[in-house]
Formats: sequence, structure tokens, C-alpha cells
Amino acid sequence: MKLLSLIICIWIVAPVLGQNATCNRSVTGQVLDIDTNEPLPFATVKIQGTQNGAVSDENGLFKIIEICNDEIDLEVRFVGYKTVVHHHDFHHSNPVIYMASNETMLESVVVEEELNAHVLKTLESIDIKVESLESIGVNAGDLFSQSTGVSTLKTGQNIIKPIVHGLHSNRVLIINNGVRHSYQAWGTEHGVEIDASQIDRIELIKGASTVRYGADALGGVILFNAPQPSFLTKLNGELNGGFQTNGRSVSGELSINEGYERAAWNASISGTRQGDLKAADYQLTNTGKEEFGATVGGRFHFPILDVNVYLSHFEQTLGILRGSVSDNLEGLANAIGAKVPSNTKPFSYDINNPKQETVHDLLKLETSLFLGEQQFDFQYAFQRNLRSEFDVRRGTNNARPAIDLRLITHTIDLDWDHPSTGAWAGTMGIQFFNQNNDNLPGTNTIPFVPNYNTNNLGFFGIESYTSGNTTYEAGIRFDLMNLNVRGRDSDNDIYRDNLNYQNFTFTLGFVKELENLTLRSNIGTAWRAPNINELYSFGKHQSVFEFGLWRYQIYPENDSISTNIVLTDLTKAVKSEKGLKWITSFSYTKNGLGFEVTPYVNWIRDYFFLRPHGITETVRGAFPYFIHDQTDALYSGVDLDFTNQWSDSFTSELKASYVYAKDTKNNQLFVGIPPLNIMLTLEKKIGLFTMSLSPEFEARQTLTPDVIEPDAFAQDDFSFDRSGTFDFMDAPSSFLLMNASINYQKNDLSIKLKGENLLNNSYRRYTDNLRYFADDLGVNVGLFASYTF
Repeated sequence: MKLLSLIICIWIVAPVLGQNATCNRSVTGQVLDIDTNEPLPFATVKIQGTQNGAVSDENGLFKIIEICNDEIDLEVRFVGYKTVVHHHDFHHSNPVIYMASNETMLESVVVEEELNAHVLKTLESIDIKVESLESIGVNAGDLFSQSTGVSTLKTGQNIIKPIVHGLHSNRVLIINNGVRHSYQAWGTEHGVEIDASQIDRIELIKGASTVRYGADALGGVILFNAPQPSFLTKLNGELNGGFQTNGRSVSGELSINEGYERAAWNASISGTRQGDLKAADYQLTNTGKEEFGATVGGRFHFPILDVNVYLSHFEQTLGILRGSVSDNLEGLANAIGAKVPSNTKPFSYDINNPKQETVHDLLKLETSLFLGEQQFDFQYAFQRNLRSEFDVRRGTNNARPAIDLRLITHTIDLDWDHPSTGAWAGTMGIQFFNQNNDNLPGTNTIPFVPNYNTNNLGFFGIESYTSGNTTYEAGIRFDLMNLNVRGRDSDNDIYRDNLNYQNFTFTLGFVKELENLTLRSNIGTAWRAPNINELYSFGKHQSVFEFGLWRYQIYPENDSISTNIVLTDLTKAVKSEKGLKWITSFSYTKNGLGFEVTPYVNWIRDYFFLRPHGITETVRGAFPYFIHDQTDALYSGVDLDFTNQWSDSFTSELKASYVYAKDTKNNQLFVGIPPLNIMLTLEKKIGLFTMSLSPEFEARQTLTPDVIEPDAFAQDDFSFDRSGTFDFMDAPSSFLLMNASINYQKNDLSIKLKGENLLNNSYRRYTDNLRYFADDLGVNVGLFASYTF
């Protein structure tokens, strides 16, 4: 054992000890224009304090050789551009230096890939740079709504979550600043709860990504990344503000950063106040919003160790359309599809019931240890999520939340990027996930979901092999999950359950790079254990009633349903959801012309879905009620993206997405599948101005289940068949929106004027939960400004 330990120590430490033996290091990089992404030839790059340097070639590439030190400061100069100094160490590679001209407000930046940034290369992904003026006063869900293959699930205009290839909520995993985002994701009325103003980059991964990121990633993964503190920078900052006419919204954000050679920090604070929104022809009463966010981060760099600390706080108060609540069955029948929602009142900043109040806190500690050609990453994160949902209730109960939840989450991630062996490279990891969800007392209601604890332990390994211009990739993962449940039934009796799940998942793929063409294909499995609401949800949740699989029993002989029960796996078997997704993309670029075509197919076995089953009347009003069910599902579709740079100042982009989904076991269609969507963007630069015109067309969804209107329930007409899927209203008509913007940018000042739905069209989106009661937003004009110092 002593001999074995000695050999392992020598294998790990020897590469580190031998690094400074000779001056045989080199660094290769590229210099690009930050606005046009064009290479900057003949830029001067040298190591500060020495004469050792190089000049970039016609492609902006440079290489500096005979470097002795482990760490260096690269100084890059180009006539007419801001000088940039970048601290580089040899645990990272391939710095790409984006230089900003002296006439722009942007600072030069460096994008640096880690030595083993090879994970999941074969998955189709989109990288989105979020400008400051794009994120002021908007929801995080709006930031990726213009991406192909992505639509939004809404409850009005304030509660927004992503739909990736037709899937949403617990099937789209959200990573917030490197941490698995933990919130009450199970509700379609639950937004992302991330401060959009603190995001500077989004990465969308469209493939089944369970192997790398853990369970629930059947549809894909969205990574929200916050700005990182920059080294070697004087105290600087950015002040952003905006006003929007629809809702009379006022927003502001202040961020600051300071960096030294081995330490850096940043901080930010933001806020938004918005009143009632407006459709084309009427106010949307009680749709106001209040938000506040703050962050602080720190980075520390040592010869073989990097440390990152991040803390964020975000709180929201969101109003929900008052007209979505009806006092009785007749009122509900009149409200669904009405021309004007009930209880519509003049504009106000007041937020009354129904509403949501949420708070999310995140603390993250991350370290990276570099030992030769291998890297160890350790991350611990603590999250606290508070959610209070207020309904329209009688008497003093109106001031009490109907649902009041506290979710505490701990996550631990340990990754090892092992030394490359020839053409092979890979990573292995362990992930631990612990959640504790409690109902807080004082609601005077039966808890909608029980208290529970979740523990998940996952192990994964991913290897890639590169041969010429082709990379092959394979990965495998094993997860163990335990769910401990404690709740009370409708008679206030306590019930308990202890559930265990386990599953293997894998991924296989390749990417082939040709001169102008990239072919990428990946097939992968994913899985998801039943969520707490899919098993145990009971009662009213915002504007509907909902019952989990173990909280109801249907009796076909007399078409009746019982909800005064708590079942178990012995009385009603429930399986984990398992998916197999194959996604392929073809992308081509040449002479400013580019296109990407991405077909996919996703088979999901034991698919959980929420289907309408009727309308119920209680002392709190009349509401549609839904039940959770399981079936087998097929999702398929295609994403298209065509770009053309007609000249240095004029570009166009056409995007289209189509999704087809079906219940294959019962040969039925689902409710809420996104219809065909087409977006065109035309952009023209004239001097310091950039103008864009962006029409958007959404077709009517024709692949819909049968409709049973509320009048049928009001007239006690039960001759129809409720055993299958149906909807309460026809899918809305197709629509065309016209959006435009003008940007002005000079030195440290940037101003943007944008208009949305400039034709003030009346329309409803099929994926909006409030489409039953009201139109979507009318015209909106926003003015935004940003100043750096």
C-alpha cells in the first residue's frame, strides 16, 4: 500500500514540479473585434515587463513561445482600440481577446476556455450574450424567448418559465450561476425566480442532459450565468435604468467591480416596480409586479487554486389577474372566453389577492484545484426558497396565504477532469442533493402538498475521443433517490411514506467539423422520479383545483371520482418517467450566410401530465379541476435558423420552430403544446445607431383535444366522455406581432428605445394559462439607458 501511495503521489505531483524546468511554455490565442466578431490582424500582444511577444496574423491569431513562468500578464494593443491586459495561467488555454474600439462604451473582454472544457460537445446548444439593456425590467423567462426551439409558459405576463421542445417545469433543468436552481418548479404558475438583471450570459442545451446535470433534464438544460469579477481592473461600474409604458414600469440596476492581481469582487443591486398591465382594449387588473435583487461575489486566484464565492438575494411580489377568479359556476362559464375580464378596474400600482410572494437566496462556494493536466472542482451551495400564495378568501383569511412553503436545499458537486491520454479526454463526478420542504403554519387550509425530504446521490463519467475533425463522446450516470413524505389528509389524519428510486442513464454522440459545415448528433436517456405534486397535490392552486395520482380514484362504472383518499404504490402503481431523446443538427456558414437545421424526437415512457376533468364549486368560488395521470408520449419537431450578413451594416435572421406531441398509449393529443412560431429580425447599423425590426408570427394550434365548454357543466350535461383529454376552450387564433428597436451607443453611454406589439393587436397565446380569461399584452414602448464608469 505504501508503494502504491508513493506511485500515485508521483503521478499527480510530478507534472507540477516539472513545469518550470525549462522555458518551454507557449500561449496561443486570437484577437477579435467585440462588435463584429471579425479578426484584428497585426495586433501587438506581449508579456508585460518583457520583450517577448507576437503580432497577430490576418486571422487574428498569435502565438508566444519560450515562456518560463506559470503565470503571465498579456498586454494587447491595436490602433483605435482600448488596450487590454489579461492575466493568464497555464491551467487554462486558448484565450480569445475581444477588443472594443475607443468609440464604444464596451470594455475589451477575454473569453478563456478551461483545459478540459470538453464535456457534452455533441449536444446541441445555443450561447446567448445578454446585454444590460436587454435585461432591465424583464422576467428571466423573456431572455431566451427569441431562441429557436424555446417558447414560454405563462400565467399572464409576470409568471414565465421556459418550454424547450414542448417540455417545461420539472423536465427543463435550470442551472443558476453553476448551481442547480431549487424552487417550487412543479407548478405551471411558478416562474423561474431569478433576477434577469444579474444575468450576462445564457446557455441553452437542447438535448437530454441527465448524464451531466442530473435527473429532470428530459427536455434540456438552461444555464443562467452571472457576471464574474474581473482581475486587474480599477473600481468601475454600470448604472442602468428603464421605463415602459405598459404597466408604467420603472426599473434600475447598479453594478460595481474591482480587481487586483489575485483577488477581485463585484456587487449589484436592482429593483422594479410595475403597475397593472394592459391588453389592446382593456386593463388587466391586478397584474402588477415588485422586485428587488442584490448580489455580491468574490474571486481569488493562486498558483494552483481558484476560489469563487457568490451570494444572491431576490424577492418578488406578483399579482395574478383578478378576472381569473369567479364566484360561481355561471360566472366561470361567462368568464372563460369573455371579451373583457370580470372585475376590470382602472390602472393601479396596488397588488391585491390573488398574488404570489417569493424569496430566493443562494450562497455558493466553489474551488478549482489544478495539478498538472488534471483539475478537481468542488462546489457547495445553500439555497432558501420561500413561496406564499394568496387567494381571494372570505373574512380575515384573505390576509393569510393559502399556500406557504419553505424549501431548503444543499448541493455538493465534486468533478475530476483526468489527464488527457492521446486523443482521449474525460471527466468524472459525484453530486449530492438534499432538500427539505415544509408547509409553514397559519394558512387555515389543508396543505396543497405535504412536507417532504429528498436525498439524491449521483455518479457520472463522460469520455471523448478526437480523431481528426471528428469527436466521439459517451457518458453514463447512476442516480439513487429517496423521498420521505409527511402530510395530513382531508380529515386531518397524518399519513407517511418513504419512496426510493434509482436509474441508469447514458449519452452517445459525435460532432464532425468540416470546412463550412458542422454535423452534430446525440442520443441520450433521461429520467425523472414523480414530483411531490404529481403524487399528492390536493385542492386549490391559484385559479384551478388539482389532484395528484394518489389523491383521487375514478370509478368508471358510474363516472364518479373520489378525492377524500390517500393511496400508495400498492394500491395505485406509479413509475418513474423515462425518456430517450435523439437530436441532430446541421449548421453551415460561409461568406456571411449561415443556416442551422435541428430535427429531434423524444420518446417518454410513463409520462406525467395534468388533464382537465371537470369544474368544481366551493365556498371560494367555481374553478376548473385537473387530475394528474400517466401515459406514454412522443415529442418531435424541428428548429430552423437562417442568417445572412448582407453587408457590414445589414443583417437578417429567420427563425422557426415546430413541435408535434401525442399521447401514444391512448392516441390522444395534449393541451398546451406550442404551435408553429416564426420570427424574422432585420438589423441595420448607421453610424452610432443600430435599428432593428422584428415581426413574429404564431400559428393557431390545430393539433388539440376536444373541447367541453363550461356551459356544459353549468347545465349539468354529463353526456360527454371525460375519460380522455379535453380542453375548456378552443385554441386561440394565429397572430402577428410587430416589434422594433433603436439603439444609440457612444463611449460610456448607451440608449435604447424599443416597441412591442406596435400594431396593438388583440391576441392570446396557447401556452398562456390566462388565455381562458384575457388577451395578452397590447402595445408597449420602453426607454432604457446605460452608463459605465
